[in-house]
This record gives sequence, structure tokens and C-alpha cells, in this order.
Amino acid sequence: MSIGDKIKERRKELGMTQTELGRRVHKSSQVISNWERGYTTGIAAEDLQHLANALSTSISFFVPNTYTTTSPVLGTDNTSSYDKVQEQKKDSRLDSLIAEYPHLDEKSKDIIDAIVALSKKE
Repeated sequence: MSIGDKIKERRKELGMTQTELGRRVHKSSQVISNWERGYTTGIAAEDLQHLANALSTSISFFVPNTYTTTSPVLGTDNTSSYDKVQEQKKDSRLDSLIAEYPHLDEKSKDIIDAIVALSKKE
């Protein structure tokens, strides 16, 4: 699911219009529409943080965490078979991101770096 799809889905869950979301993040409804439809390439890290706040979620909602859970005491893997399949899907997304990263423009790289830095603070 794209970031735009996630924005739209969460906005609708909250019963919010594009205009209302735009007011909350200090953007026009047209900008919100462009984000949701994927017409805008790259959303600034600051805008992602404003979106997360306005949509009552965390920035990780837009970029899911790919870590697995292991029991520190038992040292055993606590992931279900469903989780393992999801992890493999995420791994392919990570592989794709790693392959594309060198070809991204500097703004896109800055956004990814900001997301990583924010996820480390949580």
C-alpha cells in the first residue's frame, strides 16, 4: 500500500475531508489530493510528521517497521508463519529500496534518512 493510499485510508477512517486534513497540516486540499493519488513525488519529512499528528498516528504508519520480534530470554523466534510471510514481503521492499536509493534525488534521500532517524527515536 502506498503512502498516498495510507493517507486516504486513515483520513476516511477519521471521517475527515481533504480540506480539513489540509487545514491541519497547513496545505491545500489539492496538495492532499495529489499526495493521495501519488501525483507528488516525495513528501517532506516535516510534512510526514504533520500528517502523522493530524491523522493521530505515528510516522511509522507510513513506513512500517520491518524488525522481527525475538524473545531475549528464550532466544527463540516468536514470529508466526503469517508474520514470516509478511517479513519476506517487507524484505523484498527493503531490497528494492536499497537498489533504488543510489538513483534517488537528494530530497528523496533526505526524506528516507529523516524517517530512519525518527524511527530510532521511538
